[in-house]
Amino acid sequence: MAGNEDGDAHDLVLVWQRADGPGAVEFVITSSNAEELLSLLVDEGVSAVPQARRVRGAGTDVLTTVVATAGNAAAWAATGVAVRKFIDRHKGKRIQVDEDGLAEAENYSARDIERIVRALSAVERDDNDDSGGQK
Repeated sequence: MAGNEDGDAHDLVLVWQRADGPGAVEFVITSSNAEELLSLLVDEGVSAVPQARRVRGAGTDVLTTVVATAGNAAAWAATGVAVRKFIDRHKGKRIQVDEDGLAEAENYSARDIERIVRALSAVERDDNDDSGGQK
């Protein structure tokens, strides 16, 4: 599947692991989704920051680590609420691309569809450049 301008695939990656500090957890997430997760955490009152360093994961995904700190049970519950909201937003997303471009998309926002179409257009332009202008 085509990547966007950040080099991310449209596959969603969200993994959590214990962080170095007390009461902290790291979420390793597809970079294109990191801002959304950060926003949900902040909306729930959870202290969270992205690490500056991005890493390339399996395939074409570029991954960002978001560190969330929760000092008490209420903060951990809020973290869980934010993660649940994030997962619910992405539940049931489906995309189908054929030789003519985007054929079908389910459960995507208009903004996401626009981003996907731009990415597909960029891939098509790259394919044409690689084949001497022929498709």
